[in-house]
Amino acid sequence: MFREKLLTTLIWSAVPIAGAMLADYAITILLLHAWQSYTPLITLSVAIVVSLPVCYALVSGRIELRHARDALSAARDTAVGANQMKTLFFANMSHELRTPLNAIIGFSELLALDAFTAKRREYADLIHSSGTHLLGLVNDLLDLARIEAGKFELRAESVSLEELIGECARTVEVRARESGIGLMRRVAPELPYALADRRALKQILLNLLTNAIKFTRRDGTVEMFARLTSSGELVFGVKDDGIGIADEDQARVFERFGQGRHDVAGADEGTGLGLPIVKGLIEAHGGRVSLESRLGEGTCVTVTLPRDRLVLPLKDIALAS
Repeated sequence: MFREKLLTTLIWSAVPIAGAMLADYAITILLLHAWQSYTPLITLSVAIVVSLPVCYALVSGRIELRHARDALSAARDTAVGANQMKTLFFANMSHELRTPLNAIIGFSELLALDAFTAKRREYADLIHSSGTHLLGLVNDLLDLARIEAGKFELRAESVSLEELIGECARTVEVRARESGIGLMRRVAPELPYALADRRALKQILLNLLTNAIKFTRRDGTVEMFARLTSSGELVFGVKDDGIGIADEDQARVFERFGQGRHDVAGADEGTGLGLPIVKGLIEAHGGRVSLESRLGEGTCVTVTLPRDRLVLPLKDIALAS
């Protein structure tokens, strides 16, 4: 900005300096014919001393006003975009909440009728499934609210990422099998333990797995991985060969109301809370999350825990001592 101000000041000040020199020459030489009184160097010096500070002040005010106007315009566009995303999010959320609620109300009414006595077990299972789905939505909303309010409290303990990945794989394997998707695990041997909130890490993995399975076609593959980097950080995540995310949507999927793949996914579009929650939970651990994706080829979400979050397993600590 200083370079721009300086350049504009020099251009602007050239006009009054040239005007002062011409006026001095016209009055002293052409009008008064006082050759001995003509001092162009003094006139030039005075003109420079006077015009440069004045022009710089005017230019600074003009440029800063323009930058402020541009910043205000950008902030307004951001606010309008966020408001539109929020509106779309709540429109989608209202559908997500109404669907299980309507199922619960409808099947509970059928249970009250004697004509459907033989199907009570089936209806009870459907009510339980809808209630579980509804509870999951509410929990996601509450988790996101706690994260954004800074109320999320970490309960740090030593967590084996290999065991946690195995546990999460068993949780989603039925859904993956029903969708015709293969689950793979690629975990480096002898990984250190993570000093982290076990429930938070499990939620991160489950959110990533759920997204990957949802957006992977039949006969596709979802891979869970974990390894140490050369800098000593622990990275883990989920990679799929699904529909991928468009370049213009990749930054938006981590925003509170942002959704990127739902225009392709159709009816099973979800609430868009999974990745924002992942981002909030890992940042609460001092870590970070990154995403690589190509439309039509798949997505890889990588979560990184810093070195100060790594500890040796208890058996290794005993051997070291």
